[in-house]
Amino acid sequence: MGYGFVLLQDEQGERPWQRIRAQRLDAAQREELAARVLACVAERFPDVTAGISASCDFRGVVTLSGQCASYQQLCDLAHAVAKVAGVRNVVSDMTAADVDIPRRDYSTWIAAGEKAGLLAECDVVVVGLGIVGAAICRELSRTDLRVIAVEAAEDVACGASKANNGGVHHAGGVTPGTLKAEMSVLGNRMWDQLADELGFSFDRCGDLLYVEDSEDIDELADEFKTAVRNGDWRPRLIDGEQCLEIEPALAEYGHKPVMGLWMPSQGRVSTYEVVVALAENAAANGVRVMLDTPVCCVETERIADVEDGEEGSRRITGVLTSRGLIRCRYVVNAAGAYSDEISAMAGDRLFTIHPRRGTIAIIDKAKPPMYRHLTGHMNPEKKQGRDPNSKGGGMEFTPDRNILIGPSATEVPDKQETRTTDEELGFIMAINENPEVSERDIIRLFAGSRPADFSEDFQIGMSEVTRGLVQAGAIQSPGVGSSPAIAHMVADIIREDAAREGRPVGENPAFNPHRDRPVHLRELSHEERDALIAERPEYGRIVCRCEGITEGEILDVLRAPVVPRSIDAIKRRCRAGMGRCQGGFCQPRVLEILARELGCDPTDVCLHGPGSEVLRCDSRGGSGEVSGRA
Repeated sequence: MGYGFVLLQDEQGERPWQRIRAQRLDAAQREELAARVLACVAERFPDVTAGISASCDFRGVVTLSGQCASYQQLCDLAHAVAKVAGVRNVVSDMTAADVDIPRRDYSTWIAAGEKAGLLAECDVVVVGLGIVGAAICRELSRTDLRVIAVEAAEDVACGASKANNGGVHHAGGVTPGTLKAEMSVLGNRMWDQLADELGFSFDRCGDLLYVEDSEDIDELADEFKTAVRNGDWRPRLIDGEQCLEIEPALAEYGHKPVMGLWMPSQGRVSTYEVVVALAENAAANGVRVMLDTPVCCVETERIADVEDGEEGSRRITGVLTSRGLIRCRYVVNAAGAYSDEISAMAGDRLFTIHPRRGTIAIIDKAKPPMYRHLTGHMNPEKKQGRDPNSKGGGMEFTPDRNILIGPSATEVPDKQETRTTDEELGFIMAINENPEVSERDIIRLFAGSRPADFSEDFQIGMSEVTRGLVQAGAIQSPGVGSSPAIAHMVADIIREDAAREGRPVGENPAFNPHRDRPVHLRELSHEERDALIAERPEYGRIVCRCEGITEGEILDVLRAPVVPRSIDAIKRRCRAGMGRCQGGFCQPRVLEILARELGCDPTDVCLHGPGSEVLRCDSRGGSGEVSGRA
């Protein structure tokens, strides 16, 4: 049986997330909501170590103070409050008895920025160059707006965008009625064109979920219903025979599906590759990209005779970075794990990010994926113990056919906490469905933090408190697949606001949506390789043996619109160091090429930014060769 569904935006009217964001509460209503919040806390968490207090703003954003017994209790309590009717979101000023919650110290950056003075002037500053920020930059480059993108790290895609499984998700696992669901469906449809224009790898692999026990069919049907309600693209409930037609290898591994859910909309990307492509195209179309430039203060001015934090009380005038002040009219907050702090700097305490760490294992290519499509056994027992607010993990694969297992989901208080643990490795291997894969096949174990808020939804829109602050925060899964739609939404918000201000936004007449796909020697025929090497001999010099990456490919990325300046940045762009040895053989040669092309001393070359220099000194007396141990 087959079903096709279309999301009709114009006929949907106002969605639930729009209704709660449109509410305006008077003083009595705020007090009543705060009282209901405290009643919820008293009922659900009678053992909190210190009294919890609650205040509420005009939007229904609740700020909680007090002490919890543990950080996990803090998260559970805030999640419970976020579900109270009328609560828009939760800001946590709570502490936990079992841990100190780290706070970023901006004072050194502020002092440096104030000393530097005026750095630049523009119309829009985009804060953060993960996949959401880069997509927004590329979309804004279609306009005549002057756009500057600032990123605190030494390269693009250094946060959650380098530490996820690259899913362009179907809408079967997203709560209906949320902004997440809407952006996921709209964004998913944009990826084929985006990949064609920007030259990155995109695999519309499809997702097959199957059950072998008829008692599990109800759960499969529930996911189907969710996909239908969200407007996913042609989900189908199929019988066991049809499952085997789609994925014949199921029988080879002894599986006997009785029913399946086939969702052809599922896709796969290497997220960091997409971010590089978006950022390079944005830069080529006029966006100024500034790396190693953390924002430490958002400048605003009063525009109404009302108390700070109330509706329409402030307007954006600029951002202070560690390199100086950038004057602007709009700030797009795409700062990932720090998006709550950027919002607070601008005077809008809308949400709190509680990082949720996810660990993923990468498997050696010598162990290929079991199936052609993303395929998984839907067993309700396997979901036990997973975070109910997160997708959890499973068996997946990259466009380059590396198996990925994970991610896990662990609430952590530190936004920089990306260590891997034995417990999370155990979780990962427990969901491993490939009998031919074991811990011995893992070539890399890494972790990243999802920038989740307590509403567990995306926060996108013009701030009601600070005019000119455009939120694009709390973007967790399915943020990768949603990113093109988020970018369109943000650009439309700015266009509409500028038109209201009497400053209509024009188009960029020189905008070019296309970016040539980088040369990958491993993808070429022998004849094409010979011709290329004859023209450019550097393509004949292999640097990374595991992945077959040449010096020519490294030189190409060093001459791109956004220049990589670290070993890991090279790795993300052309896969040098992505193989079995993880740079054990090629890293010294990559370091040498970086030093030569950037005109710096080899001891200044970093693995992933300042403080991660690979070499300590020249131990051979200035011979001109790279020395020391990499």
